Amino acid sequence: MFPIRLPHVAVAAAALLAAFELPAQGRGRRGQRPDQPPQPAAPAAEAAPSTPQKPKEHLAIVGGDVYLGTGQRLTGATVLLADDKILEVGHNLQLPEGTKVIDAKGKTVSPGFVAVQGFGMGSGRGAPFADSVNPFDPEIKQALAAGITAFLAGPVPTGTTPAGGNAVIKLAYGDVKGMVLREDPVVGMQGSLSLADRDKFAESVKKVREYLQALAEFPAKKAADANAKEPTMPPGSEKLVAVMKGEAVLWMSVAGGGGFNPFGGGGRRGGGGARASDVDGIRQALELSTLLGRGVVLQKPTSAWLVPDEIAATGSSVFLSPRDRLPADPTDPERTGSNLASAAILAKAGVPVAVTCPGGMFGGAGVGTGGILGQDLNTPHVDAAFAVRGGLDNRKALRTITLDAAKVLGVDSRIGSLEAGKDADVLILQGDPLHYATFVTTAIVNGKVVYEMAREPLYRHLAR
Repeated sequence: MFPIRLPHVAVAAAALLAAFELPAQGRGRRGQRPDQPPQPAAPAAEAAPSTPQKPKEHLAIVGGDVYLGTGQRLTGATVLLADDKILEVGHNLQLPEGTKVIDAKGKTVSPGFVAVQGFGMGSGRGAPFADSVNPFDPEIKQALAAGITAFLAGPVPTGTTPAGGNAVIKLAYGDVKGMVLREDPVVGMQGSLSLADRDKFAESVKKVREYLQALAEFPAKKAADANAKEPTMPPGSEKLVAVMKGEAVLWMSVAGGGGFNPFGGGGRRGGGGARASDVDGIRQALELSTLLGRGVVLQKPTSAWLVPDEIAATGSSVFLSPRDRLPADPTDPERTGSNLASAAILAKAGVPVAVTCPGGMFGGAGVGTGGILGQDLNTPHVDAAFAVRGGLDNRKALRTITLDAAKVLGVDSRIGSLEAGKDADVLILQGDPLHYATFVTTAIVNGKVVYEMAREPLYRHLAR
């Protein structure tokens, strides 16, 4: 027997390995010979069956007179909800198996009311609102009883440049995750600027427009040059960028005008008595709207009824309080003062109009527990009814606290009307939504029943 030498072992091992690897010689990364045609890939293993998704929960509100919030009404229709969204609205709908049904025969169905400005109602202390909302605030139930399902909380500044710090809050009682619809949907500024501030604003708009143009062209530049650097946002222009990208709505306050005075006097603004017209302030705000190339929202303009076509031409919107009153200047009564018909005149011109309660000695800037009627939180529909008093069609008046109110908050793609795909925020009421004697019997937010009159102590003892 001959001893085995290590070099002989290494040679033998190498030969054996070469024999096993021989078929693979000359192959590329995927084991294919360069001189051979591509071989068909081996059939992929069947994917493991995915876990079946949990069936959607369906809720149908059947047989009511449905006000869509768009100005239309369907008699004896059905609103079908799927989880937290509206699935379908119409007649003779096919209801999925297991659908829960609410009988609304003899009642009316409406989108939830949207309060343009509000405070309290579980809204929290400030941005980020998601960190401080209180889904068990008792005021939420009080607001739901009045039909409010969403409102804007937080300040809308009126400085010389756009600023914000607010949120649209949904009254999703008991559901903290469902309460904040959107943070910072609204930014605000003064519409009447000095010449210096106007020039500064125009320069900011120019820089932002150039930035957005460069941002749009960047992907192509990056594809051509891997070292290309992304454009830098002009310093301090975050809010203006959001407005010009359509990600936030710009509210503009206008000079002049006045507030409600229960003792008959005109409203007073600092620096010199009542101003019976704010047309100049409105026009200055509209000039800034034209500069931006998009519509703005005018905050409570007294004299909007005098220039409705000018407002419509810029694509701008208005929110106002039909209860505000400012006496006309006796020397020019036809072109000064407030007008109860403002909402009707603006709507006829095609201007979206939202309404809110008056500010003043009895309350703050929005819906709350200290309002002009004692508690505006109980009466959000009263201002829409005042608009009807001024000549606005009843169904269009409902838009002032539903779809058009959502529009001035920049969230009309989510709330404000009963349309497929929108959030399932729905009211069932005893009668006409704007009638003073109508009560909400059921409120649904994000597809969940969050208020039932028969179960709550606030109004259940009242029978009609």
